Amino acid sequence: MSQRYGLSIGRILHPTDFSHGSEVAFLHALRLAIATKGSLSILHVDREQKRPDWDRYPGVRETLIRWKMLPPEASRTDVAHLGVHISKASVTEEDPADGVLNYLEEHPADLLVLATHQRHGFDRWLHRTIAGRINSRTDGATLFIPYGNDGFVDPDTGACRLSRILLPADHNPDPVPAAEVASDFVQALAPTPAEIRLLHIGDPSAAPKISLPANDRIHWHWAHRVGPIVPTILTEASDFRSNLITMTTAGRHGFFDALRGSTTEQVLEHAQCPVLAVHAWAD
Repeated sequence: MSQRYGLSIGRILHPTDFSHGSEVAFLHALRLAIATKGSLSILHVDREQKRPDWDRYPGVRETLIRWKMLPPEASRTDVAHLGVHISKASVTEEDPADGVLNYLEEHPADLLVLATHQRHGFDRWLHRTIAGRINSRTDGATLFIPYGNDGFVDPDTGACRLSRILLPADHNPDPVPAAEVASDFVQALAPTPAEIRLLHIGDPSAAPKISLPANDRIHWHWAHRVGPIVPTILTEASDFRSNLITMTTAGRHGFFDALRGSTTEQVLEHAQCPVLAVHAWAD
C-alpha cells in the first residue's frame, strides 16, 4: 500500500448541542487535542437564533485544572502553553447536520468527535442520525461516543483506558486506513502498549494480507470467526472488552444499504464502546 492516510489528528472539531451526552464527547475531543498538541474547535449548533450560553458547557480551563494539567490559579492564556489551540464558534441552522457541514467547508478538520443517539430499526431509518449524516458526507475520521457511554477518558483525571481495540478487517473496504488511525490513537493516548485485534469473519484462508503500521506500542493479532457480520463484530467487541471499535467505512451502497445503514452505522447502533469510523482512501 503506497498511500498513507493523511490524518495527523491535528485539527479536531467537536459539534455540540450542550446536552449532557455531549459532555463525554467534549472530554474525548479535549484529551485528544492535548495529546496531539493540535487545535480543537468547539462548535455549538442550534436550530434557534440565539447566542449560546457557554457557561452551560464544561470549561476547557476548569477541566484541565481538574485533570491536574494546569495549576489551580491558571489563566486562560496558560492553556496555550500546553501547545493546543482552542476556539469556540456557533452556527444556527434548521438542519444541524447542514450547519456542521457548512462550517467544515471553511474550517476543515482531520477528526470529528460526536455524541450520537443509538436509534434502532425502522425508527433509525425514518430519523437518520445527525451524526451518521455528518460522517457519511465528510472525508476524514469520526469518533462516535454513544449517549450513556463513558468512553475511554476518565472525566475526573483525564486518564485514558485504551488497551484493547477491535478492528474488523476484510478486503473491502480496505482495513489499512482504520489501522493507521488506530495506531495514531494509541501513540497519542495509550499509557501502556495496546492490543489491537484484527477480526476477520469467514474462511481464515480468505483473510486479507495487509501491511500494518510500524508501532512498537501495539500488539497486533488476528481472530477468525464465522457468523453474520454485525452481530459477530458486536459479540467479539464484548468478549474482548474493547475500549474502542475502529472500522474503515465506505458509506452506503444502493437501496438496501440505505434501509439498513452501512455496516459501521449498524455496529454503532448497538456498540457498548466508542466507534471510530475512518473513510476509505479515494481510488
